[in-house]
Formats: sequence, C-alpha cells, structure tokens
Amino acid sequence: MESARPVLPRGTGAGGVVSRLLIQYDGTDFSGWARQPGRRTVQSELERALAVVLRRDEPTLTVAGRTDTGVHARGQVASFPAAAKPPADLARSLN
Repeated sequence: MESARPVLPRGTGAGGVVSRLLIQYDGTDFSGWARQPGRRTVQSELERALAVVLRRDEPTLTVAGRTDTGVHARGQVASFPAAAKPPADLARSLN
C-alpha cells in the first residue's frame, strides 16, 4: 500500500508551504472580498500588501468564505502557496 502524500497547491513546488492567514477587517470601504476589476476589494488589497511585504509577485489567496460590499469579517481564513515559511512579523507588517 502506498503512503498518502500531501497535495500542494499549484506553484508551491518541492518543499513549498501553504501559509494560513486568520484575518478580520472592517468592510465599510470595500466592495466585498472577491477581486473585481475597477473596485477596491479585501482580496485585491491583501494580495497587493502581501506582494510588497514578501517581495514577490502577488499571491493568489484562497478563502474559506466571502463577504459582500460593506460587510465586516472576524476569524476569516485565507491561504496562499509560498516557497518558504513567511517572516515571523508578517501580521505586524500587513497591519
């Protein structure tokens, strides 16, 4: 019997990791979670910030739920593939 191997998201490569974010936000000034052309969304802002902090191309976030325009969130989970473990001060850097 073969041992089960974890399936990594596309782009993580050998030895890659999946980073989990536990986030909360005030959605008042956002057009919901999901990326939308020409609109300010939580996903697009967070992906842009991650690219700056991690000094890489914008990661594509996978989320465990979405919010509508103006809706707040607490305890929302998102993840993204990374080549290495993110820096310990990632949360502080994104705030």
